[in-house]
Amino acid sequence: MSTKFFPYEYVPAGFEIVIDLCSGAEHGHKGEIVPGSKGGIWNLWWNITLSDDPESWDDEVKAINNMQESLGELTDDHRLIRAQMAEFCRVHALFPQSIDILCDEIGAAQFSTPLRLGCEGRGLLEALGYEDAQALSDQRRETLAGYRHSLTRWLAQAPRENAIDFRIYGFLGQPTDNKVSFVEKLVSKINPEEPSVVAIKELCHEQCVDTQGEAALDTADRPFNCFKCEGSADEMPNCHCSYVMFLNAALICTGIFGEKSRLGERFRLYELYAFVQESILAYASAINSWLREASVEEVRWPQDRQYVTSDNSLQIAQRIQSSLGEKDGVKEWLAACLLKTIKSNQRLPNSIELIDNHPQATSWLSERA
Repeated sequence: MSTKFFPYEYVPAGFEIVIDLCSGAEHGHKGEIVPGSKGGIWNLWWNITLSDDPESWDDEVKAINNMQESLGELTDDHRLIRAQMAEFCRVHALFPQSIDILCDEIGAAQFSTPLRLGCEGRGLLEALGYEDAQALSDQRRETLAGYRHSLTRWLAQAPRENAIDFRIYGFLGQPTDNKVSFVEKLVSKINPEEPSVVAIKELCHEQCVDTQGEAALDTADRPFNCFKCEGSADEMPNCHCSYVMFLNAALICTGIFGEKSRLGERFRLYELYAFVQESILAYASAINSWLREASVEEVRWPQDRQYVTSDNSLQIAQRIQSSLGEKDGVKEWLAACLLKTIKSNQRLPNSIELIDNHPQATSWLSERA
């Protein structure tokens, strides 16, 4: 690849710079920055602050940037991990597996398979040649296979074993004839080897209309607004996670079969205020305990949660502790970046979230701000 990271010593904290060594000249010495080279600069906090102005960033971000400035030169692996983290989105198909992936990479100090962790993506890994069409196609197939596996497990009422299980089981609830009939049709449509977004979209749209009515889908809220996306026969190139949004929409409608409701409110209830927020709290608590070098047993979990039980939260904390391993300066900085990202990513304006009522889940950040 002709596109390379800019020398780290010249990159400001909180940003990443990429250059194309081949633009403007045919040849250059090894490691030389060719005059006239093209490239780009990325704000690694964009999905947190929605601002490119470092002066507007909050005290937690500034404290983490100060940590970065105190480190020595980062390896390319460390920079790639941070670049992948900048894509993180809480409503993306890989959430919360995306957090596990990042923690594994931080602990191993090694960038693994390039995956898109956000609905839009930041473009940094793509500019470096990592997120090509084949990689994204492979990711889509893997995600669809995971959904089909979990739907099949729900049909058999097998014990929940992963994050997708918790999402799907929570949406669908207990089996009924209508639910089973739809899930069987959905499983037959999901073919990870030859995935068709249109086939999934049509079936899921039909299910939402049958259970809720056409007018009920007239909402600006995810996942239902994804039905308005336009794309080619097999892809939604501008919204890579659209196929999962279609699935989530239909599963929510199926789970509340027969209840006419405002689906935007239902989505917030089931998706944002339940699965997503419980997962945010559980993973933030786990990373915070590692940063504080506290025992995982000290993590306090609220009772009567729908998706994440006390036992589940303990399992998450134990897994994160194992993944991150022994602390060093770079790991601490990357884990701090991840904790801030999990806490603040794409929050609704002026909203109170579950994590706000549990400040101990992000105490490491508040103590350093």
